[in-house]
Amino acid sequence: MAERGLAFFVAVDGDDAQPGSEAQPFATLARAQAAVAAAKATSPGPITVYLREGAYYLAAPLSFGPGDSGTPDAPIRYTAYPGERVTLSGGRRLTCAWQPYRDGIWRCRLPEVAAGRLAFTQLFVNGKRQTRARYPNADPSDPKRYTGYLLAAGSVADDLPHPAPDPDDDMTFSSGAPRGVRFDPATFSPRAWSRPEEAVIHIYQAYAWGNLQWQLKAVDREQQILWFGRGGYQMGAKWHAAPCLVDERSHYYVENVFEELDAPGEWYLDRHEGILYYLPPDGVDLATALVEAPVLQQVVRFVGSQAQPVHDITLHGFRITHTASTFLEPYVVPSLSDWSIHRGGAVYLEGTRRCRIEGCFFDAVGGNAVFVSNYNREAVVTGCKFTECGESAICFVGSLEATVGTQRAFPYECEASNNLIHDCGVFGKQIAGVYISRAKRITAAHNHIYNMPRAGICIGDGTWGGHVIEYNFIHDTCRETGDHGPFNAWGRDKYWCLVQSHMPYTRSRSHDAGHVLVDAMEPVILRYNLFREQAGWGLDLDDGASNYEIYKNVCVGVSMKLREGAYRTIYNNIWINGANSPCFHVGNEDNHDRYVRNITVMSV
Repeated sequence: MAERGLAFFVAVDGDDAQPGSEAQPFATLARAQAAVAAAKATSPGPITVYLREGAYYLAAPLSFGPGDSGTPDAPIRYTAYPGERVTLSGGRRLTCAWQPYRDGIWRCRLPEVAAGRLAFTQLFVNGKRQTRARYPNADPSDPKRYTGYLLAAGSVADDLPHPAPDPDDDMTFSSGAPRGVRFDPATFSPRAWSRPEEAVIHIYQAYAWGNLQWQLKAVDREQQILWFGRGGYQMGAKWHAAPCLVDERSHYYVENVFEELDAPGEWYLDRHEGILYYLPPDGVDLATALVEAPVLQQVVRFVGSQAQPVHDITLHGFRITHTASTFLEPYVVPSLSDWSIHRGGAVYLEGTRRCRIEGCFFDAVGGNAVFVSNYNREAVVTGCKFTECGESAICFVGSLEATVGTQRAFPYECEASNNLIHDCGVFGKQIAGVYISRAKRITAAHNHIYNMPRAGICIGDGTWGGHVIEYNFIHDTCRETGDHGPFNAWGRDKYWCLVQSHMPYTRSRSHDAGHVLVDAMEPVILRYNLFREQAGWGLDLDDGASNYEIYKNVCVGVSMKLREGAYRTIYNNIWINGANSPCFHVGNEDNHDRYVRNITVMSV
């Protein structure tokens, strides 16, 4: 079956004692990986591992290290057998005996596992993600109007005594993190919650830049306060005094509450007793249903180093699914943009050269789908489909602080191309189809991105630059957040001035362009893209975004925003019926911007 070179085969009904041939396949990827390592010494050509049809529930991520590498002339390829559907799952198939409970709810006892009873934060039935029991019930009918959410009643004063203070919480240290939020008893659930400390609140930041999650500590019905416990990691914006502000403008819901299990498709896991409760929708027969629970946060890992990278390995043709949610895991703030991000994904790359993800289907993963972290060269994500990701689809994120001397802790000359990305941001709303931060020369081309809560493509900072954004079709974005565009970029680098940008600035003279090219070393090019929206800033060059060349784009319903920044050349674009006219917004003196030969069409 191999086009050339050596081939091994894996099948769900195989046997690791077999030779791994097409007639006698292995049973596990680990056995195939060991066979590839042994064969490289005697077979200098390409090696392909074919997986036959079926679901492979991984007990641990498939991890590639430097010793698993191929070469440019003899690459290693792991691929689905042509014409067959192969699933790499980070979950478990649950085969328990369902029994009726009450009010249409069924329950089953879960098996014990070595580390205690099986625990998970998502549930899939017949391939579809179900809803963890919540208040109010989910209603996705109009995300821009926050259907399925409550409106908070206000913020909580910093000096209000907490009913269960955290010994690690030094209130003399200002982190901008709220300790809770007030609720309106007229709209809040009247039911008493037996385990409020297990509940999780999903709440929008006051300006709707994105949302945040906290595990609750308590529900204080006397003072009408939801007290926050662990969480609140999702907002960066270190330039802002209170980036995580929640108040009477914030929409929210609370999940993982047994007493709120009252809508078809909702479920609740009692971790203490190891019992799963589920209210099946019409048409779901639990006697025959496929029930799966995500456990692993990552399915595939490529992890090497700059000195010893993983290289010349390709994943091709897999459905990758059932990864655990990560919104209560640690986040990092890679730059001064509004973003913080979990440095992880269903497929994670760090310390790689010429590794490729081709033709894969990322199906409802719990967090980011593909995360290209720190040192990576020529990583390619192409021809893939991303739907219902918990957070972003493809992320290229480096570390400026770790890039010193000859250390190159950033993605360089990487590519996201020919991908279909839609309906992502199920849990996180400050997300993107393609996100770039602290990286250089990233190409995002020929992608179709739509139905996103925030940007289609976002560049978090001006560091290094050199990116090419071309031939993308982006529409129906910013559906659940504000102050943004389908393409968004920040600068906020060394020469960005907060006083000029966000406070009353000098009337007589603003700052000049300064040394912005120290950070934005190479121009970012946006060309030949089609953007179609009904509102928003459009191509949003925000807060010091500098060194851009933007030409031959068509924007329908939106146009161009130029906030303070420098060295932007905008030419030969067409803006059609923009919600805002092309906007020159808090500009710098002598900023070297050029806006020429553009066509603006406005209906009467």
